[in-house]
Amino acid sequence: MLENFFQNISIFLNSTPVLTIWLVQIIFCYVSILLALKFYGKTGIYVYVAMAIFLANIQVLKVIEFPFFPEPMALGTILFISIFLCTDILSEYYGKESATKCIYIGISAYLFSTIMMFFTISYAPVSLESHPEWSWSLDMHNAIQTLFLPQFPIIFGSILAFFLSQKIDVFIFDFLKTKFTTALWFRNNFSTFISQFIDNLVFSILAFNLLSSNPVPISDLLISYGLGIYLLRIILSLFDTPIIYLAKYFIKKGE
Repeated sequence: MLENFFQNISIFLNSTPVLTIWLVQIIFCYVSILLALKFYGKTGIYVYVAMAIFLANIQVLKVIEFPFFPEPMALGTILFISIFLCTDILSEYYGKESATKCIYIGISAYLFSTIMMFFTISYAPVSLESHPEWSWSLDMHNAIQTLFLPQFPIIFGSILAFFLSQKIDVFIFDFLKTKFTTALWFRNNFSTFISQFIDNLVFSILAFNLLSSNPVPISDLLISYGLGIYLLRIILSLFDTPIIYLAKYFIKKGE
């Protein structure tokens, strides 16, 4: 009965306009960040980033048709951009060292989860000859293997892009903080605009062209990632501007 409930929810969501789901996910992520900050302080932000980077690299495997763009686009944009919001919050209210620590926590979490899922799919599934009643477990094994089997271009591209773009984001934000002490909106958006461009450029070229066995033409990448996803990330970074101001009132007492 519970399984049917979730299937019905899935069917309903699949028929829901993409923009509606997109907006709901944005709100959910921003509320989650503020609540994590409220109840757990910067530790809550670290945990959010650790989960977000893992889930974003799963979402990026799904490609959808998004309104207003001619080419299909990969998911993961909302979670990825929310990580940049987290490092900006840490840079603003806790300092550059906390933001840098968050970067390494995110990379470590992604590597750990990837290695653990590799161990998971390494176990042979139940033999159907001796246990035919467990036939469903073979389908489950194949699904897990398809989803989590490490793909070197995706792993290497995402880690390198994440590291470079986040380091650049933290550096620019911290530098601008010394020059424009009152223009938080400018620091937040300018640092994100630059770092997102680096992230898009490095990840898309490495993962889907240079290191891919089935390379996507550069022209398609420029439309789908260079233009489409980058513009979406710019829009999202503008949306998160009020959140970084609100974060001040959600900081855990004593921190």
